[in-house]
Amino acid sequence: MSANILDKVGSIGAVLAGAAVPCCFPFLGLIGSILGLSFLAPYERYILYAMQILVVVALIGSLIAYRRHGKILPLFLGIASTASVLYSLNTDMDIRLLYGGLTGLLVVAIWNSIEARRCADPCEAK
Repeated sequence: MSANILDKVGSIGAVLAGAAVPCCFPFLGLIGSILGLSFLAPYERYILYAMQILVVVALIGSLIAYRRHGKILPLFLGIASTASVLYSLNTDMDIRLLYGGLTGLLVVAIWNSIEARRCADPCEAK
């Protein structure tokens, strides 16, 4: 098991938080309703704050992963995805930016897992 799970927890948590507020994110709301998360809809305001925190946690996880494996592209994608989600949530709620950013964070979490496996022992010396 990877020592760094922050990027995975942050990105998956942010997606689940988005799924819990069906009025803001129609596609994620459908998934959230299927999973039974629609009972959290009255707490939409707090869930949106939690989503922002989880996105930042995912970015911190990407920074830690970068320090371990040294690959810069996942870090750049993580920064761009985090900026996209935060910008979307705090301005005009552009769904394309939001879904693109969340997808990018999930890709970064998977990519960091692959890179961590690739460099398992040699990277621990960094």
